[in-house]
Amino acid sequence: MHQGQGTPAPPTTASHARRIARRTRDSCAAALANTLCSLLLGLLLIAAVVVFVIWLGLRPHRPRFNMASFSVAGGLDPDYSPAGASLSFNVTDRNPNRHIGIYYDAMHASVHFYDALVASGPAFADGWYQPNRTTTSITGLLDFLGPVTTDASWPSFSAAVRAGRLPLRLQLTTAIRFRVANAFHSGRQKMHVSCNLFVGANGHLLPDSVGVACDRYI
Repeated sequence: MHQGQGTPAPPTTASHARRIARRTRDSCAAALANTLCSLLLGLLLIAAVVVFVIWLGLRPHRPRFNMASFSVAGGLDPDYSPAGASLSFNVTDRNPNRHIGIYYDAMHASVHFYDALVASGPAFADGWYQPNRTTTSITGLLDFLGPVTTDASWPSFSAAVRAGRLPLRLQLTTAIRFRVANAFHSGRQKMHVSCNLFVGANGHLLPDSVGVACDRYI
């Protein structure tokens, strides 16, 4: 006959107490870790919201440009080339930012009749700084380069002058940097401004082009 094995002895009171204590410590550690994780996630969320709000307040907005005036000295004649005549323009430049100033490099201006270049030259020979929420007048004086009567664009140019509605495009090219809250400067960015306008035979800007908004690209 085989002798049966005896049943294991019940755990002692001391070992049972140690197991309970160990489970209690593990539960407390897990609860503490969960609480710390929740607090950390909450702080990170609050910090992200604060950073987002600050970014919205300090995010640079591009300046706004509007056509104020444009004129050709002596007017335009559909039978004669304007080459050599002088033209003047005035474009308003608005910095809409509340806490951000803008540094401008020297600015170059050009005037186009569709794809034909008809005038070119400096608008501002030197750079300048524009404080926040201010408006600057960008004025320039250029000489017409053409078109001359032998150019391919002359028939269309002459016809538009004769009709009293000459379409031109004024382009301004510069580079800008943003100054944020007197703390730091952004990198230099190339900026192009394009103003579509119409001029009458008298050489002046037509009423529907006064104040027209210009496109700008950075």
